Amino acid sequence: MPPGMVKSRANLRSRIERDVYTVLKQLETANGCSPFKTITTAYDAIQRSNSSLRRQKKRILEDAIDRVLLVRKQEADDSSDSEAAIEEAEPEKPEDERFLLNRQMTKLWHQDPSDNKAVSTEPSPAKKRRIQADTEDIPGQTSAVETVVNGNVSEGPSSLLKQDKQQTRKTQKASRFTVEHVDEEVPLGGLGEVYGDLLEHGCRLLRFANYYEENGWDRTTGILLSGPCGMGKRSLVKNVASMLGVPLVSLNGCLEDPERMEKSMTEAFDAAIAQAPSIVFIGEIDQYMSKTGSGNHNEHHFKAIRLFTQQMQRLKHRRGEDGYVLAMATTSKIADVDQGILKTGLFEVTKQLKIPDYEARRDILQTVTKKKTLAEDVDLGEIARITHGFVAAELVLITKLATELAAKCISEDAEATDVCMSEMKSAILSGNRDFFSAMRPRIRPRAPVSMQDFKSVIKDFTPSLRKEGFTVIPNVTWDQVGALDKARKQLHMSIIGPIKRPQVYKEFGLKQTAGILLWGPPGCGKTLVAQAIANEAKASFILINGPELLNKYVGESERAVRELFQRARSSTPCILFFDEIDSIVPPRANSSTDSGARVVNALLTELDGAQDRTGVYVIGTTNRPEMIDEAILRPGRLGVQLFIDLPTPSERVDILRAIYRTCHENPSPVAMESLSSVAQDPRCTNFSGADLSGLHAKAAESALERWMQDETSSKEMIEADWEFALANTRASVRDPASYRERDMII
Repeated sequence: MPPGMVKSRANLRSRIERDVYTVLKQLETANGCSPFKTITTAYDAIQRSNSSLRRQKKRILEDAIDRVLLVRKQEADDSSDSEAAIEEAEPEKPEDERFLLNRQMTKLWHQDPSDNKAVSTEPSPAKKRRIQADTEDIPGQTSAVETVVNGNVSEGPSSLLKQDKQQTRKTQKASRFTVEHVDEEVPLGGLGEVYGDLLEHGCRLLRFANYYEENGWDRTTGILLSGPCGMGKRSLVKNVASMLGVPLVSLNGCLEDPERMEKSMTEAFDAAIAQAPSIVFIGEIDQYMSKTGSGNHNEHHFKAIRLFTQQMQRLKHRRGEDGYVLAMATTSKIADVDQGILKTGLFEVTKQLKIPDYEARRDILQTVTKKKTLAEDVDLGEIARITHGFVAAELVLITKLATELAAKCISEDAEATDVCMSEMKSAILSGNRDFFSAMRPRIRPRAPVSMQDFKSVIKDFTPSLRKEGFTVIPNVTWDQVGALDKARKQLHMSIIGPIKRPQVYKEFGLKQTAGILLWGPPGCGKTLVAQAIANEAKASFILINGPELLNKYVGESERAVRELFQRARSSTPCILFFDEIDSIVPPRANSSTDSGARVVNALLTELDGAQDRTGVYVIGTTNRPEMIDEAILRPGRLGVQLFIDLPTPSERVDILRAIYRTCHENPSPVAMESLSSVAQDPRCTNFSGADLSGLHAKAAESALERWMQDETSSKEMIEADWEFALANTRASVRDPASYRERDMII
């Protein structure tokens, strides 16, 4: 268009044209945003719709359609121009010109007068100085005067500034997606099996793609890595790209800019195809393609899913061409990912990264400390044992913190430390800098990292999974439980055996027990038994107090149940311990609200093993089994019910001795022997384990009071102390016979 001319624009003039515009826009949206090209196709579409425009005369309607199509074409052209304008340099802002002028004037102040000599072929001195000042503000550009002398036409400083801004804008454009050529592997520990499987899978798809084509096989389009934060999922993908020697194209920048998403994603896939074989990667995909109802979901996620699906279909249509592009993504919340991207043609394979077990944690620690100086007392196996529930990133962090703790500067000995600290305070107050340079030879870093450094850091460190319900492996052994031989034998058969010797159980055709219900009078050690089982099996342990799963909002309780079992599956072998399970699975027939029935249904679904539940063991405890829904107690769910009765006289002796051993260091044989007569005293009839613990506490209080009156007396409990305890302790279970009658019915 010649300069000075303005392109005329078509506008909507009448009400019918505005109505036609609205209807056609809706029809285009319903038709997949495909615009109408001709009047005939638009007219036929309106006639097929239920719009009132169908009753308009054909000639009037066609004229309106013609006008609307012209307006729509102008809008499409404007949209294209706007997209192009975004990529171009922004117009210079007034304040930028102001600052440029200030810089020019500043340079003129420092100008050497000797440079003002001019010749007939050069501009005037003042003009020359202005041009030089302008061009000096743009590093790397040829000055305007030099351009004139060389016989070239100068574009002037404003044009050069525009070029610089255009170059900056182009650089920003390229940063929407990144292409990374990973040269070195990141040292990873504890992921040997997953890494090997992923590397083998990627090698087949990217390096031997022709085998798939020759045999007519369908290739996997995408792989999703799922697992808690800090497991090393991103590093795992980078290592695969490094080992296979393929570029890694990250799409996260494309998905963070909704306005340019379509164009930038197309460019990213163009780059991946041009450099194929390659990997396109999305980190934390649940942040960009979440399902409806999740906390991260917004209106842009539908667009992201649609555009990503289109690009993956584009890769599918390239079948038979050289080079293959594999999609990989990571997520720490697979339950929030839109299920539409987990289908055929997108992320067809999901690999779950489990929380590191003892061996994996030890492998990670060996990798992390490989180049660090450790003291001789450092036992990585012991550190791995006490870091249950720690993921790889947290093991790296505690190693770093332990190193910093060891690297603290200390003086040669304790006496010098006091002198050094007092002198240091004086130097700080007086501002004596020479003191610090003079004291450096006197202090040294304690280079080796000791076991105490690790323990000090771990003691004050709370792993992220601990905040989600995971607990440390209980420090409870069978020696602390006492008695309960029948329950111990059944639990060994149902839980400990399958965990420690799974192959033997498989040979005998035994599947893992779905769950066990421990029931009986309160205070009989049901919770203690579950903790001892977890300790012996060295399994992850998640404690759930019934009401924790209940939520007043619809669907949240069921979601909590699903997420609970998902966490357990990621940390197998795992024991889910439901304390007071009757509070969350009451009989549905008697449930006063629908929410209670929905929680029962959700738990039944998980117990039935609709998803793989290998390595997840459920233990529930209750005092009232009749208050549990019958469907929960059938075989295949909580099919094994163990009655934990009040202890017999001989069992009371065993329990009281276990309590005494736990509470006293190195108890004397005489004291242990005296417990037999106490536990078998008739006044201890119907005492539960909790009652016996209370009995011991009363006797200990009596012994302490006696010792405080006469500190020369013995600190051990004597007969008088136990007599005082027996006289002041009563059985807590009022009707033990009712529990035994219920056991006969069950």
